[in-house]
Amino acid sequence: MSTAVNRRDDLLDAAIIAFVDRGYEATSVADLADATNLSKAAFVYHFSSKEDLLFELAGPLLDELDAVADRHENDLAEGVGGILADYLDALCAHRQVVEWLDGDKSVLNHGDLGARLDTNNRRFHELLTPGQPTKATRAQASAVLGMLWRPVRNGYLADDRKSRAAVLDAAGAAATMMV
Repeated sequence: MSTAVNRRDDLLDAAIIAFVDRGYEATSVADLADATNLSKAAFVYHFSSKEDLLFELAGPLLDELDAVADRHENDLAEGVGGILADYLDALCAHRQVVEWLDGDKSVLNHGDLGARLDTNNRRFHELLTPGQPTKATRAQASAVLGMLWRPVRNGYLADDRKSRAAVLDAAGAAATMMV
């Protein structure tokens, strides 16, 4: 028999699949309730709103990226290669969420979550371009980070060490070329 914890997990699983497939805005609470054979009331028992579900799904990735940024702000010994490797590991650990977030404009433009994503992105830009970054170096840092997001989003790195190494080498080489 399904427990409340399993039903909550079922909702999370159904939500990430629906959000990747249709997007956050195009997925209703009714869609999620139907996908899990639950009522809307049961949905609300587990999540007070669809927005709570949004934060539940995106929060762990953002928390992990914050932890990576915190660690590298306080210890620069690993250099750019260490930052990129840790960043990529965090993305890979949350592949479905990366796939969803990277392609869902409604989430990227969401007031609170969009702001948190933006803050997180700025922190990594600053780690990659210390001192007085120029518009060009900020653009290059954005490109380097994108070199990590896209392969994860597109599923190229699922348990493939060789591909992971190739992506890190390419991103590292691009990072060393920043003007």
